[in-house]
Amino acid sequence: MTSQEFLTQYGSVKGVVLMLLVGFFAIALSLALIILSSFIMGKRFKAKKEQVEYAKLAILNLSERLFELIFSATFILLFVALYFMFSYFGVNSVPLQAFWEKYNGIILLIFILMSVSLNSWMDNHIIPLKYLRPGDRSAMRLIGMIYMMVIFIYIKYIYVDSNYDAIIMYFITLIIGRFIYFDASMKDFQNVMKNALDSLPLLCLALMCSALIAHFGFGSGYLLHKNGVVFNLFLGHLYLLVWIFIINRLKLLRHIIKML
Repeated sequence: MTSQEFLTQYGSVKGVVLMLLVGFFAIALSLALIILSSFIMGKRFKAKKEQVEYAKLAILNLSERLFELIFSATFILLFVALYFMFSYFGVNSVPLQAFWEKYNGIILLIFILMSVSLNSWMDNHIIPLKYLRPGDRSAMRLIGMIYMMVIFIYIKYIYVDSNYDAIIMYFITLIIGRFIYFDASMKDFQNVMKNALDSLPLLCLALMCSALIAHFGFGSGYLLHKNGVVFNLFLGHLYLLVWIFIINRLKLLRHIIKML
């Protein structure tokens, strides 16, 4: 695909508008479910005021945890897409090609670590997350790895592509590393498990957002398999980030909470 064809395909006004609408629907549906579940969980308190206060804090916390998951997925997809672009197109220099063939596994790991660093910078400076509790961020990192592993397993078996085996193994190793480390105690392990289980509903919401944007994107022909599934999934997730950025900048959730 030439640069002109690329711009024509992904710069289509109709395609961009429709993807934005689907992204809005996915994020809005997720937030609606978070708001509903927050008020349901608030019913544990007897006083009406306590119920409302709990729900307000829960909405902000759960929404930011969902955003953290989507950030994580987007940046991992970005760097994995770059990795596969290097693998697919190769490098012109023979020494560089030899270097790539010898160290591409290490380069993949570096790319994944770079995605984590970019994610941390993003949610501290561009879209700051202010309502995460202690331990939330580490729990979301773990769930984020599971999130990405599910996506790559889906790609592997749906598209019968073994190119993702190494990536899946990296994520399995990272997930195990989150659970098992040299100075871990049983209490630490239990805390990790509890945080992970508490975050499973958010994992389902994040997967729903990814599924909606991917289903429409590939189904409508806006996203193209031939240009790389991972790269196109990354593009799809950018439309989710657009709405997260807008919601954050306009403080829409806080305005909604004030009306409750």
